Amino acid sequence: MARGARILEGEHTAQEILRDVRQQVRDLDDEHRLTVTLAFVVVGDNPATLQLIANKKARAEDAGLRTELHTLPADTADGEVITVIDGLNHDPGVHGILIQHHMPRYRDARRLIEAVDPAKDVDGFHTANAGLLATDVPAFVPCDALAGVHLLKEHVDPRPVGWHAVVVGDTHRTGRPSARLLLGERCTVTIAHEDTRDLADICKQADILFAATNRAGMIRAHHVKPGAAVFDLGRSRITVNGELRIVGDVRFDEVREVAGWVTPVPGGLGPVAVAMLMRNVVTACRRQKRLDARGARHAG
Repeated sequence: MARGARILEGEHTAQEILRDVRQQVRDLDDEHRLTVTLAFVVVGDNPATLQLIANKKARAEDAGLRTELHTLPADTADGEVITVIDGLNHDPGVHGILIQHHMPRYRDARRLIEAVDPAKDVDGFHTANAGLLATDVPAFVPCDALAGVHLLKEHVDPRPVGWHAVVVGDTHRTGRPSARLLLGERCTVTIAHEDTRDLADICKQADILFAATNRAGMIRAHHVKPGAAVFDLGRSRITVNGELRIVGDVRFDEVREVAGWVTPVPGGLGPVAVAMLMRNVVTACRRQKRLDARGARHAG
């Protein structure tokens, strides 16, 4: 492979998705007087989390969605947080619920995620949605996984049938849903992780490499098959010379010299994942109101 991979910046793709979301939001308002609404539940005041939520909130509002922000102190008991979530579950005017990911260390984040109505779980983290995905039933899918497969089909191959995909990382939020989606595209899929023996040799067999470990710079040039498509789903915060930086699992400057395609961090999958989240909210609204993609009501 010639030096210099194609860099898959995600912002243009994200804007295309958001244009479609805006149109769907307008149609739902014009035809059914529906205001598509996304609620954020934030526990604590972690600056990085607050910035992430602020960015998603701004994107949602730019796409025409109404947003609600429910902020609670870090020491709020789980039962009180669940009471807030339950109120949103039963509010017909709220169509999607997003729980912050970076919970205070002592908190049982899984308990809070499981408290969300699966029909409003637009992050796709509830076990009910994970189970549906595992059995090929339409469900809400974690947005990083959606973003990776969307960029693969848009920029590399719209039908990657038979390609060998290696997913490094086996979490329920990124690695496993990515593998499930790639299987749905009829790829041949290998799931690896940090403890996989001969990891570099396995990665180097991949036509498509998804890095999803959240271990900064774990994937280097010697892990990558020349010409492979490399998608970086990792995000880590590190300090370099006193400056806080967001980096991915992939040593970008090394891998770009070997790969055929590679996503940067930040700016690669991130914008597309946020756009996918907004699309999930619109889908949630349609399903809850029993509307198909054209706005007609379902029978029954």
